[in-house]
Amino acid sequence: MKATLLLFAIGLLASQVLVAKNERKEARKLERTLRIIIITGGHDFEREEFFAIFDSFDGIKWEERKQPQANEIWLSENLRNYDAIVLYDLWQQITEEQKEGMIKWLRDEGKGLLALHHSIANYHQWDEYAKIIGARYFIAPGKSPDGKTFARSQFHHDIRFTVKLADRNHPVTKGLPEQFEIVDETYKGWWLSNDVQKLLVTDHELSDPCIAWAKRYGNSKIVYIQLGHGSTAYKNLHFRRLVQNAIYWVTSRD
Repeated sequence: MKATLLLFAIGLLASQVLVAKNERKEARKLERTLRIIIITGGHDFEREEFFAIFDSFDGIKWEERKQPQANEIWLSENLRNYDAIVLYDLWQQITEEQKEGMIKWLRDEGKGLLALHHSIANYHQWDEYAKIIGARYFIAPGKSPDGKTFARSQFHHDIRFTVKLADRNHPVTKGLPEQFEIVDETYKGWWLSNDVQKLLVTDHELSDPCIAWAKRYGNSKIVYIQLGHGSTAYKNLHFRRLVQNAIYWVTSRD
């Protein structure tokens, strides 16, 4: 009996040490404020409710840049002062010089990138963008970077569906339940790269299965989250946790 109690006490102490270690690790994340740029433009959204998401995060300071001027950041050395870029635009126009700048900052410099919701449909004629974020939504029939033919993708508003964890051990899904419900817009009939690490999935008939993933592009960490159309998503605490975790992960250097 004494031996059993001793083993229990040792196990309890070890678990408490682990919790304390994790808490210290979380605290270290907040020792330096993370600076992010949120790119918008080309799609209306509920501005106050959307930016309230980022206002709710500790240790994160954000700035908005609107298209078309926003793409100039890819040509600026000032981008060194920021830890990550968040894409929430729906935009097609980009110059060759801006393309080269985006590739440099992501592939070579390792700038973190979080792409949200409709940004999956950006730069429909630029294959490298689809390779960067790991997918392409077809605003018109076309071909994927690997040569497959797709019809126009579909979207469906105000769908209540169940989100399930595909990888419970990834830092981006930390603190999320095994599954949760959300009311949001779904996408169906789009291309997904084989090199992504699936984070969230759904089995709703009006959505393609994978709805969030992580990947690498050169030295950058990339996360895409399909969720995030309107206030029913913005106010969902699990969605907020997901976005916060994603920012922490793409800005980390492990």
